[in-house]
Amino acid sequence: MIVIWVLLGVIAVAVIILVHELGHYLAARAVGIRVQQFSIGFGPEITGWDRGGTRYSLKWFLAGGSVRILGMNPDEKVSEDDFPQSYYGVPHWKRAVVVLAGSFTHVLLVMILFYLIYWPVGVPVPKGKVGEVTKTIQTYDGEELPSPAYEHGLKKGDLIISVDGVRIEDWNDLVEKLSSRPGEEVELEILRQGRKIKRTVRLLSIDGRGVLGIKVDLKDTLNKKSNPLKAAVYSVQTTGKLSVLLLKAFGSIFSVRTFKILIGKAQRTPESPRSIVGAAQLVAQAAKYGVAEFLAMLAQIILFLAIFNLLPLPPLDGGHIIVIIFEKIFRKKVDMRKLTPVAILVIVVLAVIALRLAILDIMQPLPLP
Repeated sequence: MIVIWVLLGVIAVAVIILVHELGHYLAARAVGIRVQQFSIGFGPEITGWDRGGTRYSLKWFLAGGSVRILGMNPDEKVSEDDFPQSYYGVPHWKRAVVVLAGSFTHVLLVMILFYLIYWPVGVPVPKGKVGEVTKTIQTYDGEELPSPAYEHGLKKGDLIISVDGVRIEDWNDLVEKLSSRPGEEVELEILRQGRKIKRTVRLLSIDGRGVLGIKVDLKDTLNKKSNPLKAAVYSVQTTGKLSVLLLKAFGSIFSVRTFKILIGKAQRTPESPRSIVGAAQLVAQAAKYGVAEFLAMLAQIILFLAIFNLLPLPPLDGGHIIVIIFEKIFRKKVDMRKLTPVAILVIVVLAVIALRLAILDIMQPLPLP
């Protein structure tokens, strides 16, 4: 199982890296910067060809890809004739477009994955089958009230199919209809073991909401599909909301608690940071629950990496953006060679954290959060 997780992690990393580099490549070509090489894989070249001043190649280690942009290497000498097509020979905004394109491509991929979830795969939602009937309901002031569902004989496994003659589509629909009727009588049509029964129930009024006293069976779901237009809107909204949540969670990666976890002084939780091995574990676990869960977990991981790559640290893309902004404001070119020690330090620190988390993910795998 560990071998499968590691293999899935390698494949995921390869695809994510390739998509990222493809974004840089397409952006550079679009703004008129020459791409010297675009390769799929790393190491010795299997085959390749030259076209339009770019070397395209397929290499033996298919673990992603790479792009070499004219003039981006600080040690590279660019002739006067080639300078207008080089990284530093174009306006700052074009350089920013090229740098941001990698993460933008990831975000675009995430929106495509969410689009597939909303349509045509469908979002799994509980049908509304009763998973538990509570005997009493506690109010916000601590008072215990008899549960209407229990008093009227609702049972685990019941499926409420209509309220006052209006058909129920799923659990969310049921909650919405009941919540809007605090303290009122409602007629419930229930499907129980293949036969229909009816119950007239007076709902409790808890904080201005109608309450019946049942809990949903989360295992009994249906795939709810949106139309193609709504799916596009939902995918953009979900990507935006998830981005905000991930930004808020980023502080935990470099927190004191994470440091304690890395040195073995604190216990991990399902919400603790993970390595790419842990990410592969999450994807594999999510796949057991269905296609939508698999795609959603994959989208979250890709979006996390897209945002992570924009951290203002060299050699990440966010570090390059900070340099571009500095040069634009102060009209002074930054010698990237002087930032090399900082970049090396960042790489070493991130590599140590990634290695330690990978060991923890292999030795102490975590469940889904």
